[in-house]
Amino acid sequence: VDGTWTNAPNISADAALFIETQKGQVLYAKNANEKLPIASLVKVMTVLIALEHKKMDDQFVVSQRAADMEPDKMLLIAGEKLTLKELLYGIFLISANDSAEVLAEETTEDRQEFIDLMNSKAKQLGMKDSYFANPTGFDEDSGNSYSSVFDLAILTRYLIRNYPEVVDISQTEHIYLPQTQNHQDYDMYSGINLLTTYPGVVGFKTGYTPEAGLTLITLARKDGHEVIGVLLGSG
Repeated sequence: VDGTWTNAPNISADAALFIETQKGQVLYAKNANEKLPIASLVKVMTVLIALEHKKMDDQFVVSQRAADMEPDKMLLIAGEKLTLKELLYGIFLISANDSAEVLAEETTEDRQEFIDLMNSKAKQLGMKDSYFANPTGFDEDSGNSYSSVFDLAILTRYLIRNYPEVVDISQTEHIYLPQTQNHQDYDMYSGINLLTTYPGVVGFKTGYTPEAGLTLITLARKDGHEVIGVLLGSG
């Protein structure tokens, strides 16, 4: 996939890959297999593992530890119960770390087992240049998550093929979850500005940490084509 491209746009991001998913045709590539920090794009794998083990209407209980997660969050309160679908809105619209931690704690016996499943799934999908340290993409002191734009394109394509309902969630510009006996109300707006500015974009996932820079997976559908674009290390 790597090589010198003539007439291609010169982009400042450290790595990029744009692929037409129906034929698997690479439209643009830069450092496609380079291992780079990916910030909240980790949550795409978190979502996949949760969906492989739980149903959309399954209830998840919020722990104090998850509720205390920083920085981007739904502002979940310990003891609340939310469905998987409600938590997915938090992940896709506002990249909520508290929501991702709830999924990791409640999907399997424990959080470490969930992280192990993230890494075994990466191997199964042929994601040779990826490692997941936690379910959020939050940078820790050492052993941070990393991936490549190629691996993230594989992951995204697999997720949307097997769980197409996530696209409906990721392309939601705004959601209001009214208060129930299980949880307070939640009012969330998507952080993906391309949803409203670029025709054909149906969402997908944003990320940022100081180490990773700006990261982005974009999904676009138009005239029978489907394109996945991944950017890592953008200014």
